[in-house]
Amino acid sequence: MPKGRPSAAKWVKHKVNILNQRNCYIYKRPRSSMWQYYLQMNGEGQIRKSTGVQGDIDDINVGQSEAVDFVTNIYLESRGKQIVGMKAISTKKLFDLMDDFLNEEKNRIAPYNVAGKITAETYRIKSHHLKLLQKMYKGVNIPLDKLDYQKLYEYPMWRNRTSCQKKNPIEITPPKTQQTISAELTTFRMYFAYLVRCGYLPKVPEFARVVRERKTDNRRDYLTIKQYQQTLNAVRAWSQSVTATKHQSYNRQVLYNSILIMTNSLLRVGTLRNLVWRDLDIAENIPKDEQDRHHIIRVRKEACKVGSSRIVLSPTVTYFNRIRELAGIPKQPKSRFPHIPEQYLDLPILSKKDKIEERMGDGTFFHCWKEIKEKCKARFWGQKNITWYSFRHSGISFAINRGVPLLQLSKLAGTGLPQLELVYYHHEQESKQTWELLNQNRNFFDRLKDEPETLVPYEELLMA
Repeated sequence: MPKGRPSAAKWVKHKVNILNQRNCYIYKRPRSSMWQYYLQMNGEGQIRKSTGVQGDIDDINVGQSEAVDFVTNIYLESRGKQIVGMKAISTKKLFDLMDDFLNEEKNRIAPYNVAGKITAETYRIKSHHLKLLQKMYKGVNIPLDKLDYQKLYEYPMWRNRTSCQKKNPIEITPPKTQQTISAELTTFRMYFAYLVRCGYLPKVPEFARVVRERKTDNRRDYLTIKQYQQTLNAVRAWSQSVTATKHQSYNRQVLYNSILIMTNSLLRVGTLRNLVWRDLDIAENIPKDEQDRHHIIRVRKEACKVGSSRIVLSPTVTYFNRIRELAGIPKQPKSRFPHIPEQYLDLPILSKKDKIEERMGDGTFFHCWKEIKEKCKARFWGQKNITWYSFRHSGISFAINRGVPLLQLSKLAGTGLPQLELVYYHHEQESKQTWELLNQNRNFFDRLKDEPETLVPYEELLMA
């Protein structure tokens, strides 16, 4: 192959080395008067950029000193970065490495909570948080060497006052709690720590302090005993409606029994949905006559939110038997609870109708809960924000009100003692105990008030 014709003129003109280094110099292009610079670092490639200094197309002296000073600072800064282990030449911008960071996080996804791993939901939330960072910069990709640390410091204030319906990339409204902002900052710190580890930044930015709400202020809403009974009656009537289709009737009755199970076993809704029939077993350490009502639930770490297994003694034999019958699973004669044939033991307990090998979908839970909420909220719940989780919450609160020892309750519910005290011990219990104490004190003072007042001589006081 013949070689191409050689260029008519050199592309570097008026070349001046910086600090006598061959890997850094300023120059002009043959047809331009603007000073350019070239910088090359071993193992990091090279960069050619404009200095922004205007010279003369023929005179080498015009603007030379200004360009030399400008590039000398760049060269020394690059050498300093290289000495401390950073990237000496960085062409990356703030948003460019988000995908690399998320890909690294994706490799840590586990099907359940494991030390050093994250769940798919946590990964989704991290991705959402980084979109909020893009929102703050209005989609402008800032070079990392020009990062405004003060702007990042003010992120919590910006987040609390900003509302925008434009999807660039997402809509945004001020969060309801400061804990939301704290979670976002945790993701940002992880991302910037990744950039520091890769040598793109010298340090992790600091953010304004966020004061999170106390756990007692963020207590979930729950049902009182009266509200719970009213809700059960309404949901039972809804599940037995004669106008419902076969699929609707099946879903409604399964979810009605699920409410009873969550309240009595204190299981989280996610844990209940992850259970299979093999997780149920007979409670052999209790009296025989109680085994028709109580049984054991072996909560696997794969099914639990906190990623730790535990054993739950639950009075829910009847409700699980109802679900087995609804699913059309035959009862195994002369077998242990849950009386399931061997081929069904690894199937989900909450399953689809006619597809018992598939877990009941999220859409079913969402649509059925919407119907339950429409029937119960205005009539029974008032201003309370009741969710599926509220039934576990209510069950724990009922147990506290019955005087169940907190240590045993903590093990049964899979929740720490401080959490029980700060989150599940509600004002109804507190106000009752306060009323009893005040009433006792009031009777005491009323009795003293009836006694006649007498003057005591000063001498008797001194002798006492």
